[in-house]
Amino acid sequence: MRSLNLTNSAFVNRFLSKQTFIKKISNGKAIFSDIEKITWAYKLSASTINIEGTKKVEEIHIFNMTLKSKNIPIKALKEINKLIPYPILFIFEYNKEYCYGISLLDEKKYYFSNWNEEKEFNFVDTNLQKVYQNIVKLFLTNINLDTKKDIGFKELIEIDKQIAEISKSIEVLKGKIAREKQFNKKTELNKQLKILKKELENARI
Repeated sequence: MRSLNLTNSAFVNRFLSKQTFIKKISNGKAIFSDIEKITWAYKLSASTINIEGTKKVEEIHIFNMTLKSKNIPIKALKEINKLIPYPILFIFEYNKEYCYGISLLDEKKYYFSNWNEEKEFNFVDTNLQKVYQNIVKLFLTNINLDTKKDIGFKELIEIDKQIAEISKSIEVLKGKIAREKQFNKKTELNKQLKILKKELENARI
């Protein structure tokens, strides 16, 4: 299990049986089939790291998941997040490889790192909600956070959504350009592509 820069008081290291989750959801056996082992690794709360929670983020949990393959079991994560009312930072391990994931509060969205991409997590701030936001920011790799230090967390999430939407539109347009045979239409589509690429560049910086 990968260790994090946290005090011993936050260390839980408790094995969680998959059956605990499987018996509470329909089709649970299939949903959890790609997971070998679940360990509740750390608990971040006022009592464990001396940082106060908020109404929105009372605690943060860190789960270590040993997987049977490099496929992230998103359906299982969603079921776990339904049953546990706190933000969870997931650490996935397969053989000697690892990656991280976290859900976005109030949204059906997850952020994941690349496999074997190290993250320098900062677990110190004025409250646990800000600690959680700092964790999520590490996954916003499409945004230049250095130029957006004065922008609030919600605005950053909106920018990230915008970048995802523009990126998707660019890929769709590229497909149309590849299939288009008429020169005039292809030229017009390329103009649209240039505009979208500029929008994407502006959103990132």
